[in-house]
Amino acid sequence: MKIADRLDQTALDQLRSVLGLRPMGRLTDAWDELFGEASNSAAGKGARVELWRDVDDATWRIDVEFSTEVPEAVAQAVVKQVCGDVKAVGLQVSSVLQRHPADTERADLER
Repeated sequence: MKIADRLDQTALDQLRSVLGLRPMGRLTDAWDELFGEASNSAAGKGARVELWRDVDDATWRIDVEFSTEVPEAVAQAVVKQVCGDVKAVGLQVSSVLQRHPADTERADLER
């Protein structure tokens, strides 16, 4: 999911805290991209949450990846929770992109 806002150090710290991310990267380093990560579980399935900054346009995104396929309802609940956490610290989500394992497999086969 993409975050619509720019993050200063205070917003970055708050977002990391509410998402339970292990801090990484330095906001003052223009080349740092990964700013936090956490391993969680949802419905007994492993989930990884990462906070990224695109170095080219300074936009931010949160990636949520599951270690195995999960029911759509579980994925939607996790996305809703993360969106709520983003909004709780005063930031806005500009878009959410979901990829399913079958989509990734098809894309790999097409290469």
